[in-house]
Amino acid sequence: MSNILMINKNDLELISDKVESSFGLFKNKNIFITGGTGFFGKWLLEAILYLNLKRNLNITVTLLSRDPERFKNNYPHLCSSDNISFIKGDVRDFPFPNEYFNYIIHAATEASSTLNKENPSLMRSTIMDGAKHICNFANTVKCERLLYTSSGAAYGPQPPNMKAMSEDFIINPNFNVNDAYSSAKLESEDFFKNNLKCQIIVARCFAFSGPYLPLDGSYAFGNFIRDALDGKNISLNGDGTAVRSYLYAADLVIWLMKALVIGQDRTIYNIGSPDPITTLKLAEKICDASGNNSSVNVLNKSSDSGNIYIPCTLKSQSDLDVEVYTSIDESILKTLKFYR
Repeated sequence: MSNILMINKNDLELISDKVESSFGLFKNKNIFITGGTGFFGKWLLEAILYLNLKRNLNITVTLLSRDPERFKNNYPHLCSSDNISFIKGDVRDFPFPNEYFNYIIHAATEASSTLNKENPSLMRSTIMDGAKHICNFANTVKCERLLYTSSGAAYGPQPPNMKAMSEDFIINPNFNVNDAYSSAKLESEDFFKNNLKCQIIVARCFAFSGPYLPLDGSYAFGNFIRDALDGKNISLNGDGTAVRSYLYAADLVIWLMKALVIGQDRTIYNIGSPDPITTLKLAEKICDASGNNSSVNVLNKSSDSGNIYIPCTLKSQSDLDVEVYTSIDESILKTLKFYR
């Protein structure tokens, strides 16, 4: 069975329904996407191909990839349309294509905690040098709008007494300037705002769930899904009281697409779910949903109390007219089904 059949058609219909009010801003547009072969990119491609097929939007997409042929071999259904093309290169120095793009979605960042610890200079270079090159590219092609997928990490650690981080949380005394990922994300946001000639919307992205989420990366949701599907027990390094939230991939696409075309210029929007869940509760839900008799092992009794990472999404919901459409229980079931 091909991957296209495993994406829940209802998810694509949900995207179509919720983005419909902005169809006029997408029709016949040419979009350039970095990070188009990652988790965000695959879902954006799924959505765009569906909208082209079912709603006749005729969106064309050019994807930047370091290895286009590998992606084409692994995901042929995302590459077969004449509306999808590739440029081979690195985000820091790719050659500029000689054509006009209405929109740019810059979603290329290596969000690896291992890389951040072991090679912070490469992490910083990927983010900052990539931002500078993309900025130069956007100014050269005179695009209309650029959506930058930054990270909630740009806020720094969330204070334990703060229920959710809002976009006006600017001064954080606990911000670690030596953290390459967090500091480079924050600096790159400012660089774009100060140097881009076109409109720029910053999406500070938090945690997500759903098909295409890597199961072997630094994502707890994906790791828990992997272990449950393998019939293994899920192991927690802390006591399970760390608090996170997970926005489902189809919901994510709706939020990103709306931010791209109707978000206010030079404005930051939190992209994520405001609904908190402890890592222990998440692991238990995934175990129960898998039906594989997996259980949860708490390996380290050290307290995760105060370890929280939750966005306030009131601004995004108001400005972009979006909400959480998929519950955590639904997202778990859909992700398990996809990877089975």
